[in-house]
Amino acid sequence: MEGTESYSIYKRSDLVRFVGYHYSPDYKYIDEEDYNLGIVIEIVSRYIYEPLIKVFWFKKGIVTEVPQQHLRLVIKEKAD
Repeated sequence: MEGTESYSIYKRSDLVRFVGYHYSPDYKYIDEEDYNLGIVIEIVSRYIYEPLIKVFWFKKGIVTEVPQQHLRLVIKEKAD
């Protein structure tokens, strides 16, 4: 990160899912089912006010850069 601090709500190794987009054609995904579950591998940099999050998507086996507002943290509930 070159001189600009990125403030992210995610960190490396967080499990995330894609929840949609707010009109941004650069980040529109055709098949959202392929982006159900991924892992954060890097916080890239600031994009306007929010950092981009580099995510490895398990189903597709690819890495994409996603604005953080398009992601949600996956939380597994454990039974006692």
